[in-house]
Amino acid sequence: MSVETLLDAASAVLEMSTRAGGGEADVVAARSTDFEVKVADGEIVTLTQATSKGIGLRVFVGERMGFCTTSDFRPESLREVVERAVAMAKETADDPHNGLAPELQAGRIDAGADLDLYDPSIVALSTEEKIRWAHELEAAARSVDPRVAKFQDSGVASGESEQVMVTTGGAVRTTRGTGISAWCCPIAEENGDLQTEVWYDYRTHLEDLQSMASIGRTAGERAARMLGARPVKTQNVAIIFEPHMAAGLLGGMLGALDGDMVYKKASFLADKLGEVIAAPGLTVIDDPLLPRGLATTPFDGEGLPTRRKAILDAGRLTTFLYDAYTARKAGVAPTANARRGYSSLPSAGAFNFYVQAGTTPRDDILKGVDRALLVTRCLGRGVNAVSGEYSRGANGLWIENGEVAYPVQEVTIAGDFIEMLKGIDAIGDDFQMRGSSGAPTLRIANMTVSGR
Repeated sequence: MSVETLLDAASAVLEMSTRAGGGEADVVAARSTDFEVKVADGEIVTLTQATSKGIGLRVFVGERMGFCTTSDFRPESLREVVERAVAMAKETADDPHNGLAPELQAGRIDAGADLDLYDPSIVALSTEEKIRWAHELEAAARSVDPRVAKFQDSGVASGESEQVMVTTGGAVRTTRGTGISAWCCPIAEENGDLQTEVWYDYRTHLEDLQSMASIGRTAGERAARMLGARPVKTQNVAIIFEPHMAAGLLGGMLGALDGDMVYKKASFLADKLGEVIAAPGLTVIDDPLLPRGLATTPFDGEGLPTRRKAILDAGRLTTFLYDAYTARKAGVAPTANARRGYSSLPSAGAFNFYVQAGTTPRDDILKGVDRALLVTRCLGRGVNAVSGEYSRGANGLWIENGEVAYPVQEVTIAGDFIEMLKGIDAIGDDFQMRGSSGAPTLRIANMTVSGR
């Protein structure tokens, strides 16, 4: 099913909606083909390949809204979707904030070659090759240490997708993309001690993906180095976050940036707009226009043109994230941050979300403190979007005089999130983008580690 075929189906639904008495409306139609192979201890445990498609109609009758979806593109099923959505819209309560984004411009926008989101070499990969790669991941992990002999799983997943949106106002939006990921989850064992780790990569282009050998070796090394891990006594020390942990740390505040949470006064950042809430060296970007980005798109889920924005600019909070509905409620302009699929209504979120690199080498960050916990894995929720309290279980490596002393587990790191951001005293030059989020190594000068 091509983009043009999806457009034909979406346009037909839109026309039927108008004839059925609907007012403003938009239709999203999508198709995807997905493959996944998982192996464990040399055996294939799952092998799946599936194609899915769907279409969703959001229709307004006055200030009322109806929404309905289907995966059946037969004409009679599409007519049923339209009838149900229009009937819902006529029965629901009035809401003055309903409607399409008023800033939406008519005309067609395609996610073009300048963003480079489609890689035919991913589509051309054979099943046999991806199975072989999954086995290579395990072999590479085993090769680094004899104590790495078992696996939760390792695997390769790939896919391609198309999505279109059409509106009664004449807006047409289309996108087409590919993705491929690989991961390895080894188990290291010694004297009854079991340690599990994971390493992965996820890209839109095959040539950008880490090699299977590199992913597998990294996973094996990370599992083996955790053998003998133990808790430390409760104390205040510097906390250093590896790049992917630092990305997760900052990503934890996305819920508090949601314009709806801010409007409801249910975000700890609600009254902080324009204030310096982090170290002056910290800049956090949301970039929907990043070439080859996994969340890259020239338009958001409501068709508005997207733009790169600094959410934190040198430590200053510059914006919240709004879709059209929450922007109307708050009395502000939408920020073109609506995320949406054919089966969901728009909601505000980030796209490619990352922390800009600093200038400090990683080794200097470690050597800059007498004692520190280098966080390599976290468990639990993280930051509370309402209160701003942060607490997570953590595994990692204990640093003494700039060197790794021993592995650590069964500890909790906790603090006030804004104080943590203000306490960042080193930002690494080792930026890594993994999936749709990225960061360099970050060091927080002082936090509480709760252990034994």
